[in-house]
Amino acid sequence: MNFPLPHPHTLQRWLCSVDDKPGLNKMMLDMLEKRRKDDQAKYGRVALMLDSMAIRKHVQYNPHNQSMSGFVDMGDGNNETDVATKALVFLVVGLQGHWKAPIAYYLMKTLSPDTQRVLLTHALEELHARGIQAVCVTMDGHATNISMCNQLGCELRGNPQEPLKTSFPHPSTGDQVFIMMDACHMLKLARNMLQSYSPIASTSGQINWRYIDQLSDVQKKDGLHAANKITDKHVHLENHKMKVSLAAQTLSRSVSVAPRTMRDLGYSQFRDCEATADFIEICRCQKESLYEGGMSSFSAAYPGLGRRGSSFTREAQISRGIPRRSQARRET
Repeated sequence: MNFPLPHPHTLQRWLCSVDDKPGLNKMMLDMLEKRRKDDQAKYGRVALMLDSMAIRKHVQYNPHNQSMSGFVDMGDGNNETDVATKALVFLVVGLQGHWKAPIAYYLMKTLSPDTQRVLLTHALEELHARGIQAVCVTMDGHATNISMCNQLGCELRGNPQEPLKTSFPHPSTGDQVFIMMDACHMLKLARNMLQSYSPIASTSGQINWRYIDQLSDVQKKDGLHAANKITDKHVHLENHKMKVSLAAQTLSRSVSVAPRTMRDLGYSQFRDCEATADFIEICRCQKESLYEGGMSSFSAAYPGLGRRGSSFTREAQISRGIPRRSQARRET
Protein backbone atom coordinates (compact mmCIF):
# COMPACT_ATOMS: atom_id res chain seq x y z
CA MET A 1 0.00 0.00 0.00
CA ASN A 2 1.44 3.37 -1.08
CA PHE A 3 0.88 6.54 0.92
CA PRO A 4 1.68 9.82 -0.89
CA LEU A 5 3.95 12.11 1.12
CA PRO A 6 3.58 15.90 1.21
CA HIS A 7 5.77 17.98 -1.07
CA PRO A 8 8.97 19.31 0.59
CA HIS A 9 7.68 22.86 0.26
CA THR A 10 4.55 21.83 2.17
CA LEU A 11 6.67 20.37 4.96
CA GLN A 12 8.73 23.56 5.09
CA ARG A 13 5.57 25.65 5.48
CA TRP A 14 4.40 23.41 8.32
CA LEU A 15 7.73 23.74 10.09
CA CYS A 16 7.60 27.54 9.89
CA SER A 17 5.38 27.53 12.97
CA VAL A 18 8.03 25.71 15.03
CA ASP A 19 10.38 27.84 17.13
CA ASP A 20 13.75 26.77 15.78
CA LYS A 21 15.82 29.83 16.62
CA PRO A 22 19.17 29.28 18.41
CA GLY A 23 19.02 29.21 22.19
CA LEU A 24 16.81 27.30 24.58
CA ASN A 25 13.71 25.90 22.89
CA LYS A 26 10.86 27.05 25.14
CA MET A 27 8.33 25.05 23.13
CA MET A 28 10.22 21.81 23.74
CA LEU A 29 10.75 22.60 27.43
CA ASP A 30 7.04 23.37 27.91
CA MET A 31 6.14 20.11 26.18
CA LEU A 32 8.48 18.17 28.48
CA GLU A 33 6.91 19.87 31.51
CA LYS A 34 3.46 18.79 30.33
CA ARG A 35 4.69 15.22 29.80
CA ARG A 36 6.32 15.25 33.23
CA LYS A 37 3.03 16.18 34.88
CA ASP A 38 1.35 13.23 33.15
CA ASP A 39 4.15 10.72 33.90
CA GLN A 40 6.62 11.77 36.61
CA ALA A 41 8.50 8.45 36.60
CA LYS A 42 9.22 8.59 32.88
CA TYR A 43 9.97 12.29 32.43
CA GLY A 44 11.03 13.42 35.91
CA ARG A 45 14.69 12.33 35.71
CA VAL A 46 16.88 12.82 32.69
CA ALA A 47 20.47 12.75 31.50
CA LEU A 48 21.64 15.95 29.81
CA MET A 49 23.98 15.49 26.85
CA LEU A 50 25.95 18.17 25.05
CA ASP A 51 28.17 18.05 22.02
CA SER A 52 29.58 20.43 19.42
CA MET A 53 29.76 19.66 15.74
CA ALA A 54 31.33 21.38 12.74
CA ILE A 55 28.98 23.01 10.26
CA ARG A 56 29.57 24.47 6.81
CA LYS A 57 30.13 28.22 6.66
CA HIS A 58 27.07 29.51 4.86
CA VAL A 59 24.89 32.62 5.05
CA GLN A 60 21.45 32.80 3.48
CA TYR A 61 18.30 34.88 3.67
CA ASN A 62 15.43 33.46 5.70
CA PRO A 63 12.18 34.74 4.14
CA HIS A 64 10.01 33.61 7.06
CA ASN A 65 11.57 35.91 9.66
CA GLN A 66 13.12 38.26 7.06
CA SER A 67 16.67 37.95 8.41
CA MET A 68 20.03 36.50 7.46
CA SER A 69 20.90 33.09 8.91
CA GLY A 70 24.33 31.55 9.38
CA PHE A 71 26.01 34.06 11.68
CA VAL A 72 27.10 33.42 15.25
CA ASP A 73 23.95 33.28 17.38
CA MET A 74 23.91 32.50 21.12
CA GLY A 75 20.15 33.03 21.44
CA ASP A 76 20.54 36.39 23.19
CA GLY A 77 19.30 38.55 20.31
CA ASN A 78 22.68 40.18 19.66
CA ASN A 79 23.60 40.70 16.00
CA GLU A 80 26.95 39.11 15.22
CA THR A 81 29.05 39.58 12.08
CA ASP A 82 31.14 36.40 12.33
CA VAL A 83 29.97 33.40 10.32
CA ALA A 84 29.30 30.34 12.48
CA THR A 85 31.45 27.24 12.01
CA LYS A 86 30.18 25.09 14.90
CA ALA A 87 26.92 24.19 16.59
CA LEU A 88 26.63 23.31 20.28
CA VAL A 89 23.61 21.07 20.93
CA PHE A 90 21.93 20.15 24.23
CA LEU A 91 19.87 16.96 24.34
CA VAL A 92 17.95 15.36 27.21
CA VAL A 93 17.45 11.59 27.40
CA GLY A 94 15.02 9.88 29.74
CA LEU A 95 16.57 7.60 32.33
CA GLN A 96 13.40 5.55 32.30
CA GLY A 97 11.67 5.02 28.98
CA HIS A 98 13.14 5.30 25.50
CA TRP A 99 12.85 8.96 24.55
CA LYS A 100 15.09 11.92 23.85
CA ALA A 101 14.51 15.58 23.02
CA PRO A 102 16.79 18.43 21.89
CA ILE A 103 16.26 21.45 24.13
CA ALA A 104 18.82 23.97 22.83
CA TYR A 105 21.43 24.72 20.22
CA TYR A 106 23.86 27.57 19.68
CA LEU A 107 25.72 28.70 16.56
CA MET A 108 29.27 29.77 17.28
CA LYS A 109 32.75 30.28 15.90
CA THR A 110 34.68 29.55 19.09
CA LEU A 111 33.46 28.69 22.57
CA SER A 112 35.35 29.17 25.82
CA PRO A 113 34.88 26.98 28.90
CA ASP A 114 33.40 29.99 30.75
CA THR A 115 30.69 30.53 28.15
CA GLN A 116 29.89 26.83 27.94
CA ARG A 117 29.60 26.67 31.74
CA VAL A 118 27.04 29.49 31.67
CA LEU A 119 25.03 27.75 28.95
CA LEU A 120 25.05 24.45 30.82
CA THR A 121 24.03 26.12 34.08
CA HIS A 122 21.16 27.89 32.32
CA ALA A 123 19.95 24.59 30.83
CA LEU A 124 20.00 22.87 34.24
CA GLU A 125 18.08 25.76 35.83
CA GLU A 126 15.43 25.74 33.09
CA LEU A 127 14.91 22.00 33.47
CA HIS A 128 14.62 22.35 37.26
CA ALA A 129 12.08 25.17 36.87
CA ARG A 130 9.89 22.68 35.01
CA GLY A 131 10.27 19.96 37.62
CA ILE A 132 12.78 17.89 35.63
CA GLN A 133 15.87 16.66 37.47
CA ALA A 134 19.06 16.23 35.45
CA VAL A 135 21.12 13.69 37.39
CA CYS A 136 24.10 13.49 35.04
CA VAL A 137 25.76 15.33 32.16
CA THR A 138 27.36 13.38 29.32
CA MET A 139 29.96 14.83 26.94
CA ASP A 140 33.14 13.87 25.13
CA GLY A 141 36.66 14.34 26.43
CA HIS A 142 37.46 17.63 24.66
CA ALA A 143 39.74 20.00 26.56
CA THR A 144 37.00 22.65 26.67
CA ASN A 145 34.62 20.21 28.35
CA ILE A 146 37.26 19.16 30.89
CA SER A 147 37.96 22.80 31.81
CA MET A 148 34.24 23.53 32.10
CA CYS A 149 33.76 20.59 34.48
CA ASN A 150 36.64 21.77 36.66
CA GLN A 151 35.09 25.24 36.82
CA LEU A 152 31.79 23.71 37.94
CA GLY A 153 33.49 21.96 40.87
CA CYS A 154 34.82 18.69 39.47
CA GLU A 155 38.45 17.62 39.66
CA LEU A 156 39.21 15.78 36.44
CA ARG A 157 42.84 16.88 36.08
CA GLY A 158 44.14 16.71 39.61
CA ASN A 159 46.87 14.69 41.25
CA PRO A 160 46.96 11.23 39.61
CA GLN A 161 47.52 9.76 43.06
CA GLU A 162 44.25 11.24 44.31
CA PRO A 163 40.73 10.07 43.35
CA LEU A 164 38.84 12.07 40.75
CA LYS A 165 35.84 14.16 41.71
CA THR A 166 33.25 13.48 39.01
CA SER A 167 30.27 15.49 40.26
CA PHE A 168 29.32 19.10 40.91
CA PRO A 169 26.45 20.75 42.84
CA HIS A 170 23.26 21.53 40.94
CA PRO A 171 22.97 25.32 40.52
CA SER A 172 19.38 25.32 41.83
CA THR A 173 19.15 22.50 44.40
CA GLY A 174 22.72 21.73 45.39
CA ASP A 175 22.21 18.03 44.62
CA GLN A 176 25.04 16.15 42.98
CA VAL A 177 25.11 16.16 39.17
CA PHE A 178 27.45 13.48 37.85
CA ILE A 179 29.78 13.85 34.90
CA MET A 180 29.87 10.86 32.56
CA MET A 181 32.36 11.06 29.71
CA ASP A 182 31.12 9.47 26.50
CA ALA A 183 32.46 5.91 26.56
CA CYS A 184 32.86 5.64 22.79
CA HIS A 185 34.91 8.82 22.58
CA MET A 186 37.11 7.94 25.56
CA LEU A 187 37.83 4.51 24.09
CA LYS A 188 38.96 6.10 20.83
CA LEU A 189 41.08 8.63 22.74
CA ALA A 190 42.89 5.83 24.59
CA ARG A 191 43.61 4.05 21.31
CA ASN A 192 44.74 7.28 19.60
CA MET A 193 47.00 8.18 22.54
CA LEU A 194 48.66 4.76 22.37
CA GLN A 195 49.35 5.21 18.66
CA SER A 196 50.43 8.87 18.71
CA TYR A 197 52.52 9.09 21.89
CA SER A 198 54.30 5.74 21.97
CA PRO A 199 56.50 4.84 23.70
CA ILE A 200 54.79 5.70 27.01
CA ALA A 201 56.73 5.10 30.24
CA SER A 202 55.05 3.10 32.99
CA THR A 203 56.12 1.43 36.22
CA SER A 204 56.29 -1.96 34.46
CA GLY A 205 58.10 -0.81 31.33
CA GLN A 206 57.39 0.97 28.06
CA ILE A 207 53.94 0.87 26.47
CA ASN A 208 54.41 0.85 22.71
CA TRP A 209 52.10 0.81 19.69
CA ARG A 210 54.74 -1.05 17.65
CA TYR A 211 53.71 -4.35 19.23
CA ILE A 212 50.28 -4.05 17.64
CA ASP A 213 51.91 -3.07 14.35
CA GLN A 214 54.26 -6.05 14.56
CA LEU A 215 51.40 -8.33 15.50
CA SER A 216 49.62 -7.38 12.28
CA ASP A 217 52.82 -7.92 10.24
CA VAL A 218 53.48 -11.36 11.74
CA GLN A 219 49.91 -12.49 11.19
CA LYS A 220 50.02 -11.41 7.55
CA LYS A 221 53.46 -12.88 6.89
CA ASP A 222 53.11 -16.22 8.66
CA GLY A 223 49.38 -16.70 8.20
CA LEU A 224 49.04 -17.09 11.96
CA HIS A 225 45.96 -15.27 13.22
CA ALA A 226 46.19 -15.44 17.01
CA ALA A 227 42.43 -15.35 17.70
CA ASN A 228 42.14 -11.55 17.28
CA LYS A 229 40.66 -9.18 14.74
CA ILE A 230 43.74 -7.01 14.08
CA THR A 231 44.02 -6.00 10.39
CA ASP A 232 45.55 -3.12 8.44
CA LYS A 233 42.51 -1.00 9.28
CA HIS A 234 43.32 -1.29 12.98
CA VAL A 235 46.99 -0.33 12.51
CA HIS A 236 46.69 2.33 9.79
CA LEU A 237 43.64 4.10 11.14
CA GLU A 238 43.96 7.52 9.52
CA ASN A 239 40.71 6.98 7.62
CA HIS A 240 38.99 4.97 10.36
CA LYS A 241 39.46 7.05 13.52
CA MET A 242 35.71 7.47 14.06
CA LYS A 243 34.87 3.75 14.07
CA VAL A 244 34.29 2.61 17.64
CA SER A 245 34.32 -1.06 16.67
CA LEU A 246 37.97 -0.83 15.54
CA ALA A 247 39.01 0.80 18.82
CA ALA A 248 37.10 -1.83 20.82
CA GLN A 249 38.73 -4.65 18.86
CA THR A 250 42.20 -3.11 19.30
CA LEU A 251 41.86 -2.68 23.07
CA SER A 252 40.47 -6.17 23.66
CA ARG A 253 41.48 -9.23 25.65
CA SER A 254 42.50 -11.16 22.54
CA VAL A 255 44.97 -8.42 21.57
CA SER A 256 46.40 -8.26 25.10
CA VAL A 257 47.00 -12.03 25.03
CA ALA A 258 48.40 -12.19 21.48
CA PRO A 259 51.79 -10.41 22.11
CA ARG A 260 52.46 -12.68 25.09
CA THR A 261 51.63 -15.69 22.95
CA MET A 262 54.05 -14.50 20.25
CA ARG A 263 56.73 -14.00 22.89
CA ASP A 264 56.22 -17.51 24.26
CA LEU A 265 56.43 -18.91 20.72
CA GLY A 266 59.90 -17.40 20.32
CA TYR A 267 59.27 -14.17 18.39
CA SER A 268 62.07 -11.93 19.68
CA GLN A 269 60.33 -8.66 18.68
CA PHE A 270 57.74 -9.27 21.40
CA ARG A 271 60.27 -9.81 24.18
CA ASP A 272 59.38 -6.64 26.14
CA CYS A 273 55.63 -6.55 25.43
CA GLU A 274 54.46 -7.11 29.01
CA ALA A 275 53.74 -3.44 29.81
CA THR A 276 51.81 -2.97 26.55
CA ALA A 277 49.77 -6.12 27.16
CA ASP A 278 48.97 -4.93 30.70
CA PHE A 279 47.87 -1.52 29.40
CA ILE A 280 45.53 -3.07 26.82
CA GLU A 281 44.09 -5.37 29.48
CA ILE A 282 43.44 -2.40 31.81
CA CYS A 283 41.65 -0.56 28.99
CA ARG A 284 39.65 -3.69 28.28
CA CYS A 285 38.57 -3.96 31.92
CA GLN A 286 37.55 -0.30 31.96
CA LYS A 287 35.56 -0.85 28.78
CA GLU A 288 33.80 -3.86 30.27
CA SER A 289 32.89 -1.92 33.42
CA LEU A 290 31.46 0.96 31.39
CA TYR A 291 28.87 -1.05 29.49
CA GLU A 292 28.34 -3.99 31.85
CA GLY A 293 28.89 -2.81 35.41
CA GLY A 294 28.45 0.94 35.05
CA MET A 295 24.67 0.87 35.30
CA SER A 296 24.72 -1.23 38.48
CA SER A 297 26.40 1.48 40.56
CA PHE A 298 24.24 4.16 38.93
CA SER A 299 21.09 2.17 39.69
CA ALA A 300 22.19 1.87 43.31
CA ALA A 301 22.27 5.66 43.58
CA TYR A 302 18.94 5.98 41.75
CA PRO A 303 16.87 2.87 42.48
CA GLY A 304 13.94 2.01 40.28
CA LEU A 305 15.63 3.00 37.04
CA GLY A 306 15.69 0.23 34.46
CA ARG A 307 18.76 -0.78 32.52
CA ARG A 308 19.07 0.76 29.09
CA GLY A 309 20.97 -0.32 26.03
CA SER A 310 23.46 1.99 24.36
CA SER A 311 25.32 2.35 21.10
CA PHE A 312 28.54 1.57 22.96
CA THR A 313 27.09 -1.73 24.14
CA ARG A 314 26.12 -2.55 20.58
CA GLU A 315 29.60 -1.68 19.31
CA ALA A 316 31.15 -3.86 22.01
CA GLN A 317 28.87 -6.74 21.03
CA ILE A 318 29.88 -6.28 17.41
CA SER A 319 33.55 -6.41 18.41
CA ARG A 320 32.86 -9.72 20.14
CA GLY A 321 31.04 -11.10 17.12
CA ILE A 322 27.64 -11.22 18.87
CA PRO A 323 24.92 -11.04 16.19
CA ARG A 324 21.90 -8.82 16.34
CA ARG A 325 18.75 -10.41 17.71
CA SER A 326 17.06 -10.34 14.34
CA GLN A 327 20.09 -11.96 12.73
CA ALA A 328 20.21 -14.64 15.46
CA ARG A 329 16.53 -15.42 14.86
CA ARG A 330 17.13 -15.77 11.13
CA GLU A 331 20.10 -18.09 11.68
CA THR A 332 18.09 -20.35 14.01
